[in-house]
Amino acid sequence: MPEYKVVTSDIDPKDAVLVSPENNQQIVTQAKFTLAFKGAEEKVGQVFKLKCFLEEDEIGLSQVMMNKLGITEGEKVRLQSIGRTISRSFPLIKQRITQPGRMFTKNEIDQIISDITLDNMTPLEESVFLTSQMLQEWSIGEIECLTNAIAHSGQMINWGDTVIFDKHSLGGVPGNKVTLLVVPIIAAAGLTIPKTSSRAITSPSGTADTMEALGCKIEFTIDEMVDIAHNIGGLIAWTGGLNIVPADEKIIRDVQYPLGIDPEPMMMASVISKKVAMGVKFLVLDIPTGYGTKVASLDDGKRIAHRFAELGRLLGIRIESGITYGSSPVGNAIGPGLEAREALTSLMNPLEAPHSLVGKSTSLAGILLEMAGKAIAGAGQEMAYEILNSGQAYQKFQEILEAQNAEPDLKPENIEVGSATYDYLAPQSGYVVEINNKVIVRAARAAGAPMDKRAGVYFHKKKDSVKRGEPLFTLHAPSEKKLSAAQAELTKGDLPVTIEGMLLARE
Repeated sequence: MPEYKVVTSDIDPKDAVLVSPENNQQIVTQAKFTLAFKGAEEKVGQVFKLKCFLEEDEIGLSQVMMNKLGITEGEKVRLQSIGRTISRSFPLIKQRITQPGRMFTKNEIDQIISDITLDNMTPLEESVFLTSQMLQEWSIGEIECLTNAIAHSGQMINWGDTVIFDKHSLGGVPGNKVTLLVVPIIAAAGLTIPKTSSRAITSPSGTADTMEALGCKIEFTIDEMVDIAHNIGGLIAWTGGLNIVPADEKIIRDVQYPLGIDPEPMMMASVISKKVAMGVKFLVLDIPTGYGTKVASLDDGKRIAHRFAELGRLLGIRIESGITYGSSPVGNAIGPGLEAREALTSLMNPLEAPHSLVGKSTSLAGILLEMAGKAIAGAGQEMAYEILNSGQAYQKFQEILEAQNAEPDLKPENIEVGSATYDYLAPQSGYVVEINNKVIVRAARAAGAPMDKRAGVYFHKKKDSVKRGEPLFTLHAPSEKKLSAAQAELTKGDLPVTIEGMLLARE
């Protein structure tokens, strides 16, 4: 078993290993390995052979892995393959693909999710499992079994007699800081809404990133989360700290993120398994539709909404959906710090907030208020507006900030944003008819978002008339180098903003 010198590497997943292509040729991507050191052995995940900074006698480990194993940089370790043993689940997946009309049984799905959770399946096998969902339609019964299996792969939270409410978005729209308004509105109405949210994967900011920009602690134990929710009515925590649905986290990490695939059965199971594990009974689902979102049309949004409602009925969760406009950013701010500023400003001064943010937040909150019986049918949004405009939502948000170790009297202007800025000017007069979300997201991420919470984009004009030379939006970055990288993204391919009357081509 050859020895290698440990080098610190920035690796995701954190339990992976980097080696150079010149290393022992038996070391191959996706095999299972043990790492031997100081007389101990530890099973590790994927091994990647990359042409990078590593020498032939070096091995790259993440700082997280080094801390876990008690290894320091420069120490010697040994890496040994333990083979490519096919999991018990893989033949079941092959049968589902090759035998027309065959469906998984509950026991088979339980076996697959168990193998994923226990790391008995390689990422390659996991990718075949997800790909199979794109090749053949899944029944709602199969999706129910998949959802339950993922939910029970980790901790299940028991709230006793407390009824739990929740809001979830299918995503795909930049600037979607709606959760930061919905949670305090619902909690101020006397309902319990312990919201768990993710960090950004491909977007400029996840809800958890935005809460961190406010100075909040977002990682809690289950007992801590339950205590805060019971005392205050709401909080916004990071899902990753709770050890719920570890099978889902592993599938996202191993397959969905690197390959960019999200088949509908897995998407539905991923969303609802978290709600089952969290003990949610009432859920409002935000389904953004339009160009650049995951759901292309209103008809497709309605179909997905009906399917989610059916899945919810099978699992004891009442689900209603709001199909929302998703072809341009929500509000004006994109990026953790800028979004935190805008959300806090909107709670403090709702009449000065962007109409798209307040309108979307109160419509979704209104659906939950009607589901809870707090408002009669059709009057939920009006009640949500009243809670927001009266200052009750802001007062509740101050309680949430304090419970999550942030300053309850925080002022928006005290949230730091990038000082290196660039104004994108209107190339001609006209009317803004389209914002290209993909270009804007690329620019915000190139500026440093979400890792650097100061980076992002702030819009001055959306669906407005504009004069030539007026600023349409401002890029914020933590450095001139990052700002230049973000500016470069605005010149690649499609225009970031289309103004009515603009010449699109000349041939």
